[in-house]
Amino acid sequence: MSDLSDSPAAKPVRWLPYSHPAFRPYVVALGQLALMWNELHEMLGLLYCSMMGVRQGVPVNQHLAVWHALKVDRAQRDILLAAAESVTLGAIPITFIDDIKWLCDRANAVEDARNNAVHSPLLGLDYGDKVIVQPRTSLGHVRARRLAIKADLLSEFRWCRDASYCLIEYALSMHDSLFRGFVTPWPNRPAWPTHQATNVKRQRPQHA
Repeated sequence: MSDLSDSPAAKPVRWLPYSHPAFRPYVVALGQLALMWNELHEMLGLLYCSMMGVRQGVPVNQHLAVWHALKVDRAQRDILLAAAESVTLGAIPITFIDDIKWLCDRANAVEDARNNAVHSPLLGLDYGDKVIVQPRTSLGHVRARRLAIKADLLSEFRWCRDASYCLIEYALSMHDSLFRGFVTPWPNRPAWPTHQATNVKRQRPQHA
């Protein structure tokens, strides 16, 4: 039987609507994350096109049509890696394939955290002396339970955003180097963002 301990009858607290100001920083962070994730796959699409041999004056429409025909983000990254492993563009950097694998592996890791963030129901509770926003786990939502172990929701959301942006810049630098025939140097792997770097005031431990 599900634990309904967060129901109004069980606690003398007030449930907050999502329009309440307490949700505002979470809504902003989730919106930024969603937009950043979408932008990442736009840049991966450019990288895919350059991987397929698109250069100045070469039509890109057909390759983009293939890219956007895939409705799942991970499938797009799969064809990006497949294209990298079969590339025949001459003197590619020695770390070329390993770097594309690193990019895709990091995106896979961010995707899981991003899905936990975007797909988890949240609950706002007003105790009178404090307001808490936390994942709603009482009805057994799997991703909400995964999210609930994080000490700071905003830090987690912002880390996903920052990690996505890190990959955007890396993918764009890869594309630029590849598109220009490596006249622009192949980029080094970026420093990976940490949760501490989000500089978010820590919340109290959350329990649902």
